[in-house]
Amino acid sequence: MTDKIDRKRRQLIRIAGVGAAALATSPAFPIVLKKDAFEGEARSATKGFSPDVEIDMVAGITQVPILPGVPTRVWKYEAKVVRGDPGAVVPLPDTYLGPILKYKTGQKVRIRLHNRLPQMHITHWHGMHSPFEVDGHPSYAIQPGETYVYEFEVKNRACTNWYHPHAHGNTGAQAYAGLAGLLIVEDEEEQNLPLPRGEYDLPLVIQDRTFDDNNQLMYNRRGPIAMLGFLGERILVNGKPDFSVDVASRAYRFRILNGSNSRLYKLAWSDGEPVTVIGTDGGLLERPVTRPYLMVGPGERYELWKDFSRSQGREVVLESLEYHGAMPPPYERHWGDVDGMMKAMGMMGGRGGMGMGMRGGMGRMGGMGPMALLARHIPQGSRFTVARFQVTRKAKDNLELPDRLRSLPHYRVEETMNPDDPRPIAIGNRGRQFTLNGRSFEMLEALPIETMPVNTKQLMEIFHAHGEEGMAMAEDTGHGGEGDHEEMAMEESGHQGRGGMMGGGMGGMGMAMMMAMQHPIHLHGEYFQIVKRTSPEAGAMHGGEGYETVKDGFVDEGFQDTVLVMPGERITLIKPFSDYKGLFVYHCHNLEHEDAEMMRNFKVV
Repeated sequence: MTDKIDRKRRQLIRIAGVGAAALATSPAFPIVLKKDAFEGEARSATKGFSPDVEIDMVAGITQVPILPGVPTRVWKYEAKVVRGDPGAVVPLPDTYLGPILKYKTGQKVRIRLHNRLPQMHITHWHGMHSPFEVDGHPSYAIQPGETYVYEFEVKNRACTNWYHPHAHGNTGAQAYAGLAGLLIVEDEEEQNLPLPRGEYDLPLVIQDRTFDDNNQLMYNRRGPIAMLGFLGERILVNGKPDFSVDVASRAYRFRILNGSNSRLYKLAWSDGEPVTVIGTDGGLLERPVTRPYLMVGPGERYELWKDFSRSQGREVVLESLEYHGAMPPPYERHWGDVDGMMKAMGMMGGRGGMGMGMRGGMGRMGGMGPMALLARHIPQGSRFTVARFQVTRKAKDNLELPDRLRSLPHYRVEETMNPDDPRPIAIGNRGRQFTLNGRSFEMLEALPIETMPVNTKQLMEIFHAHGEEGMAMAEDTGHGGEGDHEEMAMEESGHQGRGGMMGGGMGGMGMAMMMAMQHPIHLHGEYFQIVKRTSPEAGAMHGGEGYETVKDGFVDEGFQDTVLVMPGERITLIKPFSDYKGLFVYHCHNLEHEDAEMMRNFKVV
């Protein structure tokens, strides 16, 4: 598959990646460059491919009203159907979000993506099972003025997915500027179920943003934001602040997407009713499940059932509750005191020299550097309102929550190619940079432990490897053999134990505690099933404090493509690699972590 990327293109990718990274931290975000654009077909249509639906999509720049007063300059997807069902594109008025794309299982789809941005761009169809060439791998990013043609058959069952940028080093900035949209797949089984439809089937895309005094978006990913992730000062739903909607006294289906760059949400209803979940990333569950609250990491989708029939004439609020233990301990102790937090995390003065550099950067982007932005944000884990629902209309009819939704296959460990030797996804670090399996991103490379035979199921484990395993390796230089994947991952990490490279002068324990935070890990390709979630030990090196405030909010019963991994947790899962060979990335969906190269390839052969 990678043979299709010639040497000239590889060189272009590397050069352009550096330029794109620089753009994301430039003043007056988003920037328009005076650049000669050219028309080209970065990937042309395939002769003989006959699509059922053909869509023209543009990633461009426009203005939309978000706050009262001056419109906000945003980057936005626009799309129109040029062949097939006109209902395949559902525009959303008065928002920066792209239109909802609606496909049916078995359809053949062609999308012509036109890059009208001043940066390289490629779009990823998050959650879709599609070939490498149309998955949105960053190696296929196109220049301004170029067009990329996607062609694929919809193999997903009914589900709620989304689409967003995936240009290397610039995903966070481009998504934050507005480039995102929902992608809904329908099938006959789901359509035959008695579920809320039409006006009672509502998307809720939750994001956080920060604006300047002129209503323009403010973004920075330098200094502490590169480690913590960008956190805004306002919550938007469907691109609107202070989201409120009138609803009827009946059942609704809400399609929840956490489209934030790095914020987690602990969702709960103000009326005290439990959260009823009917679907996850991969679509409907077998049966509805209830939770007292729902933890939703960046990139995750959930479908909720909410019956307002007992709330006639009242307001019901969807809120995010308080939680702890998701961020490095210095952040949680000092978030109200930015200077104190930076000192506690070793980010001011001394090694790294970040302090003066960050303060010196405040003149950029309208006088708002990373520390000033950090001072304004809604703290991760605090309580706030997400959306308000005014139950103003009495419904003429209602639906009962189905006891059974659909049948699901259940993967078994003994079906995997490696039942006794899980493939590792080791969350670690080199200094203050997060890594996966001890490495940062390599555009076209994969380790042996990241190389999978096509049409196999693989047992995998995601775990935190800051310090602890590295110290063990320093004491034991023996090798566990070719099959010992976890030990191989630790050897690749280059960790040197206390006082070594990883310790940064703080010692292994100090650095491990400083780096202890949650990571939403997204695996491209097919959905996976979680086999087991192993809780952290309180007081352990990788965290665990505060876990009791989030542990009842996970839904592991269905199919997922993104999983929230809390500090110290270990996630055991089964992932198939069916149908398609090539490179499929996996990465942290904290987009600032992804842009800082917390991303790797699976190579399917």
